[in-house]
Amino acid sequence: MPELPDLLYIRARLQPVVTGRTITGVTVRQPVVLRVVLPGPVETTLTGRTISEVDLHGPFLLLRLSNAVDIVLHLMLAGRLQHQTEGEPAIPFLCFSLLLNDGTRLHVGDEQKMAKVYVVPRGEYGAIPKFATQGIPVLSRAFTEERFRTLAAAHRRKQVRVFLNDQTALSAIGNAYADEILFEARVHPKTFVGRLSPADLNRLHAAIGGVLTRGCRAVEAAAQPIHRKIRDHMLVRNRHGEPCPRCGTTIRREGVRGYDVFFCPSCQPPTRTLFLDWRPPGEG
Repeated sequence: MPELPDLLYIRARLQPVVTGRTITGVTVRQPVVLRVVLPGPVETTLTGRTISEVDLHGPFLLLRLSNAVDIVLHLMLAGRLQHQTEGEPAIPFLCFSLLLNDGTRLHVGDEQKMAKVYVVPRGEYGAIPKFATQGIPVLSRAFTEERFRTLAAAHRRKQVRVFLNDQTALSAIGNAYADEILFEARVHPKTFVGRLSPADLNRLHAAIGGVLTRGCRAVEAAAQPIHRKIRDHMLVRNRHGEPCPRCGTTIRREGVRGYDVFFCPSCQPPTRTLFLDWRPPGEG
């Protein structure tokens, strides 16, 4: 799933190449991804409209069109976005495409067909699940230590990994960067928020900004097409069985609310007795 650094990169790459372009054609290959809150065929609604801006709201990417219509994209778990130029092959599993007046195409592809393409009047986002309930943007100036501590107190009964992924509180941290943030802060993913010390919370707040900012730089430095996911810079995510880059202990994988989490059992020791204790002998 594209996470915040990916989405910021996508917005930055798309803005200069699609702004001012007019939609001259619409192809719907998988109607299941489409949600249209306007009368008439979507082809008629979108054809002839000009893209005026590319915006971001949490995990949602917005194409603002002329005549106050928005296309809101939520790529979900497996969705990908491609700006296809002449001679470039299209990504597989195409679901929805826009043909632009410069001959390029904007594709949404998703093998699982879970991505969503909403076509709505500007400002009328009530039909889009989770759009209106996004929490504080975690890379904004408003995301202060004090605000973070207040949010943590309100979610004290949750495991910290669940709290980080709660977009009604924090907008928007995905699974991959949540693992990296917890590793940076040296916090076990199953620690209850209410058991985090003031020092833990300060480290966690700093880790959110630091890890996401480094992620943005890594994605930008890779300079790959927007449909490619950049994860080579990650230290623990999807590195089960590899040595921890900090201490050498084997990185482990567990489940939290149905999602895989990756962590170092030495750098991120548990604060309570768990069914599995991954720490090396002598550290328990």
